[in-house]
Amino acid sequence: MQNTPRTRVLIVNDDGFKSGNLRALAAALSKVADVFVFAPETEQSGVSQAFTVRRGLCVKQVPVDETTPVATDGTKAWPYEFYSVSGTPADCAKFGLGHFAKFGLESEPEGCAGVSSAAGEFDVCFSGVNVGENAGVSSLYSGTVAGAREAALWGVPGVALSLRGCGGDLLETAIDFAVRVVKERLFESIASGTFWNVNFPKTTVEEFKGYKATTMALGMFTDHYDVKPSAEGQLWLLDGDKLWDKAPVDSDDYLLHQGYATITPHRIDQTDLKSLELIDEKVKGMGARSCNLEPGA
Repeated sequence: MQNTPRTRVLIVNDDGFKSGNLRALAAALSKVADVFVFAPETEQSGVSQAFTVRRGLCVKQVPVDETTPVATDGTKAWPYEFYSVSGTPADCAKFGLGHFAKFGLESEPEGCAGVSSAAGEFDVCFSGVNVGENAGVSSLYSGTVAGAREAALWGVPGVALSLRGCGGDLLETAIDFAVRVVKERLFESIASGTFWNVNFPKTTVEEFKGYKATTMALGMFTDHYDVKPSAEGQLWLLDGDKLWDKAPVDSDDYLLHQGYATITPHRIDQTDLKSLELIDEKVKGMGARSCNLEPGA
């Protein structure tokens, strides 16, 4: 009987390599898959798809600490390969999928600790579990969502996992969902060029209403800036929230606010086909002369 290779899982996040949520997710998935973690050195919330260019990335193996589990032989070791990266969530996914999966880490970047080589393509990439929701327009700003989006760019199924609020009541629920995605190979149903954005509500396990596949809400935040004095002069601090109750019924913002976990498939291709048709009509036969692209012109 031929042995089936274990699923290879890449995990990234935007809360940084010290995140307890990240380590809990990696520990749980390492029981059912071969897990590799590449996480930012520092928190990278709100950086979206930013990546590092014109300067190098430092990739370091994360040493054992007081949170490292003790093995049966009394030694301490992470049950997964664990690296920190001096970059963004997109950097972490880009490096893991674009370099590490193909070449491992045979050489040591200058000033960085040596790490083992374990080249091999990844089957799925999880990003999170984030502290804070990333539904609706939050997904456009989110470093967590960007990690899953970067995976999709490399042709690897991506799943972003986020918790609304900081209570963490549904952390285990989110982790159980990720384990199920791996064990049942649900990631194979993620279409090429897409990824899943999954958000869990701020509620208790007892009040959790289950899962809903849904669309992305487009309602903007009530953004405003408060000014505060500082030694450098005036500081303008961003504040605001979503109008949750005004979100379209059955959208991710609405259902998340009602106590459901939302699963929204996002596409890499952002082309608006209706506008494409309009532009195509306007430019046909126009040659080098100018044209008015306004609707109805």
